Amino acid sequence: MNFGEIMKMLVPVLIACIAWLLGQVTSFSTRLTKIEGHMPALITPEGVPTDSPVSAERRQRQKEELLDKIYDLQMRVKLLEQKETGK
Repeated sequence: MNFGEIMKMLVPVLIACIAWLLGQVTSFSTRLTKIEGHMPALITPEGVPTDSPVSAERRQRQKEELLDKIYDLQMRVKLLEQKETGK
């Protein structure tokens, strides 16, 4: 086999490789555009991350639970103080 025949056989393979590579670049570009489209929902123009509805709800629930526990502890301390002064 001479070099010319080898080149004739490799040309279709090279064209297929280039076509595949271009398809991958296009696919990557499309995915990147989708991600960038969702970015405003995740980050404000000032660069501060925003809360998702799920995390905001969880944080609110935790805050309420902590406030309930703090109130309970305050009541216990008050009752203990009243008990101590009553002796």
